[in-house]
Amino acid sequence: MDSKNIEKPALKEAEIVNYVLGRFENLKNEITKNKLVIFHTNNKFLLMVHSQEKLLMLGNIVANHQKKSLNELITDYEINLRHALSSPPTIKQHINVLMHIFGHVSNDLDQKQKRTFLNLVDQFRSEEISLGTILWEIEPLVYQYSKTYLIGQTYFLLYAEKRPWSI
Repeated sequence: MDSKNIEKPALKEAEIVNYVLGRFENLKNEITKNKLVIFHTNNKFLLMVHSQEKLLMLGNIVANHQKKSLNELITDYEINLRHALSSPPTIKQHINVLMHIFGHVSNDLDQKQKRTFLNLVDQFRSEEISLGTILWEIEPLVYQYSKTYLIGQTYFLLYAEKRPWSI
């Protein structure tokens, strides 16, 4: 079979939300506290772009300071997850997430790489490039500097609509 690169079509916001909610539904079938922590961690930036307030609330639910049962945690988490994902993200919120990503890699970057990254953010801010384009450009840095926390982020994976893939 011939292999060729094609551009993955841009994902619509509803597809992203459905993907995350589907992953949560699957998680509920074999839930543990640890799996909930991993789910929350992997979706941190996606939740942040939708609602920082709900991200904090979801983090508190996962921390379970009130010592609720796992069933109560899951119920509370799901209600707040759905509410968080119902808020459409803005360019400003995306820039906030991009700057968090920058914070994870900036100590490893030289001055030219830092300028390039920040220039990409400015181009995104002025709508000269898409979010997929900026993530496509910075993805190699994530792997080059072994930023495993970022590699696992749903936000990073789903919004990278420019990623070529083979058939």
